[in-house]
Amino acid sequence: MLRTIATAPQFASYASGRELAERSAVNASTVVRTAQMLGFQGWPDFRHAIRAVYLESTSPSDVPSPVDTDAVSTMLRLDTTNVGALATAANIETIRTVAGVIKQSRRTVILTTGSGAGPAHVLGYLGRILGHDIRVADGSATSQTVEVSALGPGDCLVVISVWRLTRVLRELTRVGRQRGASVAVLTDLHSSPLAEDADHLITTPIEGHGALPSLTAMTAAAQAILAALFDSDGRQSARDIEKAWDAIGLLAEDV
Repeated sequence: MLRTIATAPQFASYASGRELAERSAVNASTVVRTAQMLGFQGWPDFRHAIRAVYLESTSPSDVPSPVDTDAVSTMLRLDTTNVGALATAANIETIRTVAGVIKQSRRTVILTTGSGAGPAHVLGYLGRILGHDIRVADGSATSQTVEVSALGPGDCLVVISVWRLTRVLRELTRVGRQRGASVAVLTDLHSSPLAEDADHLITTPIEGHGALPSLTAMTAAAQAILAALFDSDGRQSARDIEKAWDAIGLLAEDV
């Protein structure tokens, strides 16, 4: 277990106790006991210490460390690190693949709850401007069920899960897969139960200040998908929408 932490500090900085145990080929209870033997209350406390050391080690060597340690400075440093941690070869390839699936899909539904609505609406709104039938389902469980139940083969379901997984997201993800839709999951948990029904999995760190999660890396993943969707057809769709805005006088002429 300690060897895993030493050789894979990024993984250990964000892994659950179960994930670390699986990677280290030990029992989950061993992870807890080891953390306690080292003077920590448990794995979350130990992981926090590992993460602090890891984040410090990833700070750019040519940029002086800020003197400020207030919430604002801390949050900005964490966001920078989170986006950097997102840009793994595996995530980049999966993002390209997900964009390709959305391009080929008849319809895409983005399913999310809570703070996941932020990156969901970025992807949904700009994706529609680029000419894709993308619908954000972040309302009541009944309305989300209606949207997911309309999916079928040739459609795409994008599930965005932040922090605690809700029963609604878990069950509706399963429904989407059973209906034959391609399922892509954006989550902060490597061991998320949603992975069981996901064709494509993108993991994004959400480490924030205190108990506040950061959605910056997850939004960056949505932006990266949009970048891959921005082809010649997307450009033309965006031009057509801008012409429509002009036609109805939506934009202020003096700005």
